[in-house]
Amino acid sequence: MSARVSLGLPVYNGENFIAEAILSLLDQDFEDFELIITDNASTDRTAQICQAFAASDRRIRYVPNGRNLGAGPNFNRAFELSCGTYFKWCAHDDLISRNLLKEAVRALDENASAVIAYPTLQGIDRNGSLTSYSEGALPDMKGWSPAARFRAFATELGCDAAVFGLCRRGDLALTSLHESYYGSDRALLAEMALLGEFIHVANAVLYNRDHPTRSVNLHSTERLAWQDQGASGANSLELSRRLRHLVVIAYRHRRQSPLHHSLCQLLLGVMKPHLLGRLILEGIGTFSPALRGKLRRAGVRALKSIHDSSI
Repeated sequence: MSARVSLGLPVYNGENFIAEAILSLLDQDFEDFELIITDNASTDRTAQICQAFAASDRRIRYVPNGRNLGAGPNFNRAFELSCGTYFKWCAHDDLISRNLLKEAVRALDENASAVIAYPTLQGIDRNGSLTSYSEGALPDMKGWSPAARFRAFATELGCDAAVFGLCRRGDLALTSLHESYYGSDRALLAEMALLGEFIHVANAVLYNRDHPTRSVNLHSTERLAWQDQGASGANSLELSRRLRHLVVIAYRHRRQSPLHHSLCQLLLGVMKPHLLGRLILEGIGTFSPALRGKLRRAGVRALKSIHDSSI
């Protein structure tokens, strides 16, 4: 009999934190889950650590990849190997409160229109101590149209707690999952938002760890390699690729939301100065990476000057 919840833990060279992450999952007061660890050809002690856990708990499956597939495909592989009614991705460097799975399962059981139940996010440092960082709850989207929810996640809202929230597996299977560019998780949330609402589980906590090697702290070229080992070049085109992906998503789910509604909302969302500026810089970078770098540095200096003068 399959587990009610599937947990997917993609990892690459995670020996520094993965044992803590696994212990946090095993300590849940909800026990009807399977844990699938997809190892992206790690070269450190990740394999030995995960194999030891798998040998001691039948709920754990350790699946090594023969080569590094890139982050997105490795996330997707964890999902594709799962079979639970509900699914949650887990990060190798994060921790979760003991009640997270129980409370998130309850929230989805009691709210048929919700596709993701997400926790409160609290930052921790590399030693596990609380930091001042936290992520606010998303707006209450009850009554919003699918197109309005799509716009919010496509161009306005980011939510790590929702990316690592508990999803209905059947709805997640209708999406394009993660693509091989940085920021693909934002597009995935926009796609899930077309399918239903997100519900906040306020009393459950995701402890999001900050450390120098986490993806958000990498340079854009390093993030490109993290997503796609075969990629090269200084211009990762992160926003351009996300917008193309969002257009494909809008077409894919035109039954949930008429295509012209979704595309109109996407266009309105893109008409923000900072997004237009990023698109222009990405376009310039396709023929002159050096000029793109100069313009970007000049923009950063200008913003800093404005900020300093307002203090």
